[in-house]
Amino acid sequence: MHPVDGVRDRTPGVPLTGALRPSALARVPTAALFVAVASFWALNTVAMRVAGRTAPPITVAAARALIGGLVLTLLARRRGAAFPTTRLQWVQIAAIAFPMTGLSTVFLFLAARNIPAGLVSILSNTMPLFVAMMATVVLGERVTSRIALGLGVGMIGAVIVAWRAVEGQVRGIGILYGVLAAVTSATGSVMYKRFPLPGVDRLMAVAMQLLMSFAVVALIAIPDDRSDMSFPKTFVISFVYLSLFGLALSFVCFSELVSRGTGMQASAVSYLSTVLGVCFGALLLHERLSWSVLVGGAIAICGVALVQFGNNHQ
Repeated sequence: MHPVDGVRDRTPGVPLTGALRPSALARVPTAALFVAVASFWALNTVAMRVAGRTAPPITVAAARALIGGLVLTLLARRRGAAFPTTRLQWVQIAAIAFPMTGLSTVFLFLAARNIPAGLVSILSNTMPLFVAMMATVVLGERVTSRIALGLGVGMIGAVIVAWRAVEGQVRGIGILYGVLAAVTSATGSVMYKRFPLPGVDRLMAVAMQLLMSFAVVALIAIPDDRSDMSFPKTFVISFVYLSLFGLALSFVCFSELVSRGTGMQASAVSYLSTVLGVCFGALLLHERLSWSVLVGGAIAICGVALVQFGNNHQ
């Protein structure tokens, strides 16, 4: 999919020890990294449904950003990584954090309050299309015919997969929130590529991103009613996953994925995560898996494959 990034953007003098060191990720095949990010994001859907049964979703989203950011900060500091030192570095991290894991999370939950889950999924899956438009302007990336075809095919497959859940009341403001979630997520993805932060350790950069995101999401979570919150074992397991794997580790992997090539190719991970999310829902929550979902999933995966190999064709 992308040329391997290696360790060219590592901070001089920063030790590269530790289980999550960027050099270790650099040795992971890109295809495996792509599937890993899609799987992490897909399991987020399942874990958030479980956690949302006993706690307000936006409160959970804010808390997981805080925990994930703190854990990554401790890991980064333990191996000697320094905090960002210049105003430019902080501005660039903020340019990634606020749209990608801050505003997009808020808009996603606001959309879910106003429109059916299936429609939320469909709207959020327009993210790669927005990335394609932004990347041509901001990054100078070229949309080849195969990439354009792959984005379209992947979108069709994602719509078929999510369509089964489109039922219930639809409000115009919910559609607006869904589109804004896709736009802000796309903006963050492009900023990941635009600002590689060569002078900042990767773990530290993602840690600061998550802590900044916490500040945004926590403000929106203030009005949540927490009087009926409870913490059964299923909630604890889901929350630990959401914080450490579904957010912290997934975005460390995503930042590595983006560093290897085009933003358009990395963004296609959302199509695969939609397909895997439905599969995990059927496996873990015993949700129905229809033939239309299987067909839509196959179409979406074909679109992903076209996008991943589209940079070699005109």
